[in-house]
Amino acid sequence: MILLILCIVWTILIFILCTMPSNSLPKIKIPLIDKAAHFGFFFVQSLLVSLLLRFGTKKRYRQIVILSTLQVFFLGVIIELLQTHYFNRTGDLHDLIADILGGFYGALIFPHVSRLIKKKFKNYT
Repeated sequence: MILLILCIVWTILIFILCTMPSNSLPKIKIPLIDKAAHFGFFFVQSLLVSLLLRFGTKKRYRQIVILSTLQVFFLGVIIELLQTHYFNRTGDLHDLIADILGGFYGALIFPHVSRLIKKKFKNYT
């Protein structure tokens, strides 16, 4: 239940941050910081979704990677389209690529995080 709530809250946070007017975002002069932020947001999103699928279903590793990456892809596409058409921002293919890469790597690393969680909480189950 906690993972589901975290997934929902994180999705809402991504949506809010990605649809805020660009003039209200802080101006940081670090090259590609925008792409790094997209990568990081969607890395965490995919990791949370992967863990939710791992502990909430009987899906195999490969299925989880595919489903998590697809979920991140569709969320990224929706956000980029909404930015362009409704939020006075510019949808960016490079942002979408950063979203997808972050999601893919989040899904790839989830088995390690899953093992750490199991190890940490095995005495509490």
